[in-house]
Amino acid sequence: MLFGRLREIVNRVDHLGSVVVTDLAEQFDVSVETIRRDLRTLEDSGYLRRTHGGAVSLLETGVEALAFGSRKQENLGAKKVIAQSAVRLIRDGDVLMMDQSSSAWYLAQSLPDINLTIITNSVRIVFDFVQRPKIKVISVGGEYFERYGAFLGAITISNILGFHADICFHSCAAFQEGEGAWDNNELNAAVKKAMLRRSKSNVLLCDKSKFNHTGFALVNPVDRIDCMITEEGVTGEVRRGADSQRKEPRRGL
Repeated sequence: MLFGRLREIVNRVDHLGSVVVTDLAEQFDVSVETIRRDLRTLEDSGYLRRTHGGAVSLLETGVEALAFGSRKQENLGAKKVIAQSAVRLIRDGDVLMMDQSSSAWYLAQSLPDINLTIITNSVRIVFDFVQRPKIKVISVGGEYFERYGAFLGAITISNILGFHADICFHSCAAFQEGEGAWDNNELNAAVKKAMLRRSKSNVLLCDKSKFNHTGFALVNPVDRIDCMITEEGVTGEVRRGADSQRKEPRRGL
């Protein structure tokens, strides 16, 4: 078990995805050589991987494996365009599932203060609705992962399966035509699959930079994606039934 500075270094690396030696030395008010020794110790113990001038997390691998703070800055313009298109699909009274992705967070930022219920595992999305009293927010809880700013795991999934929603808005790490939407982490993928299972319809928020890539876990096969939004437009449509104007989420069986 790690204590003190070593534990804080690991938490910082896992939260940010990568760190620089000089930044850590300044943060902890120690020498660069001390931090390098710490990183060697942590690498030898299997907590991280050292790089030239810093270290990276072992929680994920691949280009898309970035902490939320990094991901929300990627393709910022495209994500804002996607969010605006997604808002136009939402009706007053809708019950929405929203995953912990940066694309869903931008959608949350764009929502007007109307009669909606949001079910989410994202802590950031929960906090965003504090100043919008007409929007009811349900946090599904579970084990909190600071790196993602979200709840993940078995408890989270069990709580999600207790609800039904009109639309699930989700994103992905990669999209492959003919296959579907992929994620690089099975914990994230499992939560998204649970949300999809309990939603009447689903909308994939996916900027074009994610096309022609693959990931570790298939989240949503292409033949099950009802609607897909990129910065270039909307494909497909939201499926709605007679009870699409529910005011409260219905509990599952």
